[in-house]
Amino acid sequence: MKKYLTFIFIAGSGFLLAGCMATQQDTDTLKLQLKALDGTLSQLQTNQAELVAKLDEIAQTQAISNENLEQLDSQISNLSAKLDDMSVSMRSKTAQTRTAAAGSTILPSDVFNDAKAQLDKGAFEEAATGFKLYISKYPTSEQVEQAYIYMGDAYNSYGQTTKAAVAYATLLQKFPKSKLTATARLKYAQSIIPLGKIKEARQYLASIAQDFPSAPEVAQAQEVLAALPQ
Repeated sequence: MKKYLTFIFIAGSGFLLAGCMATQQDTDTLKLQLKALDGTLSQLQTNQAELVAKLDEIAQTQAISNENLEQLDSQISNLSAKLDDMSVSMRSKTAQTRTAAAGSTILPSDVFNDAKAQLDKGAFEEAATGFKLYISKYPTSEQVEQAYIYMGDAYNSYGQTTKAAVAYATLLQKFPKSKLTATARLKYAQSIIPLGKIKEARQYLASIAQDFPSAPEVAQAQEVLAALPQ
């Protein structure tokens, strides 16, 4: 019995010793973890201090930027005011100029009619100049196609055959769907015959009957064709 109690006492002591050793290891491990945690906390505190410093720097830079933006806004406002003043001044001067010139305004019809009057009375050079002016100033006007025909007629009438041919050809090129196409082809063909372009003249004269069989220019084109040398 005594031996049995002794064995129990020894075994119990062993367990207590093992328990003490385990507790010591846990304590040491906990101390190491706390130390590592302290290091991490210190690093976080350092990082936080650096971050605060950067935020202060950014805030200071932002304040400078805001000041610069305010100055720029002020400059833009001043520039806009000056531009508004200039615009009002220009509109005022333009209105004054228009008012002063209102009594001497020249209409497109005035230029066209004056050139036509010159053509009718035989002032062919003046007429050609007038129609050329009309075409250059009013290239999209309603009468510009007719102006090309009249300008060609005026050039032809005082011996400027090449210029006449150019006038008719320009009409054909710029206005291929013009109601004056048949007339322009006939007149162009007639103007290039003296220049020795007989073959080309034949082609244009023949095209009138082909493309515009009911046009009044067909009969005249056939007469010109018949008179051409073979």
